[in-house]
Parts: sequence; C-alpha cells; structure tokens
Amino acid sequence: MIADDPVTDPDNEYIFHTQEPRFIAKRVEDDDDNAHIDIVEEIDDVAGFYNNDPAQLQGLLDELSEWYSDYLDWLEEDEDSDED
Repeated sequence: MIADDPVTDPDNEYIFHTQEPRFIAKRVEDDDDNAHIDIVEEIDDVAGFYNNDPAQLQGLLDELSEWYSDYLDWLEEDEDSDED
C-alpha cells in the first residue's frame, strides 16, 4: 500500500507492507542518486521474522524495490495515456 503526506512530508511516499513482517518503508536516494528502500517503522520484528538473516531481509527489500519501481512505471504509463 502506498501513502503520502503532502502537508507535513510532501517529498516522500511511504510503503506500508501489510503482510508479515509488517512495516513502513520509504524510497531513499543517496548523494549519488542511487535509490533503495529503507524501513522507517517496524510493526513486527522484521529481523526476527527472518531469524536475523541479512540475506533474507535484503531479498525482501530488493523485491519491494522492484515492486515500487513497477508502481512508478505504471504511474508514468497512466499519465501518458491520460494525455492522449
């Protein structure tokens, strides 16, 4: 689920991961314009869910990053079709 707060945080969109492990994340760009997903609030113990295996957690974040990228592509396609 995607959410934003245009009043207090207009520059960010948040991702609510509603399946276990549940958490709130956002896309973050570093100084080199590389983007990745960061967990900003845990509802469940995310590391504990994966038995503290960083590779499994990274796999989840990679999958989430791909999903978010697909979402952004879909938004662009939708905007392009609206302009026609």
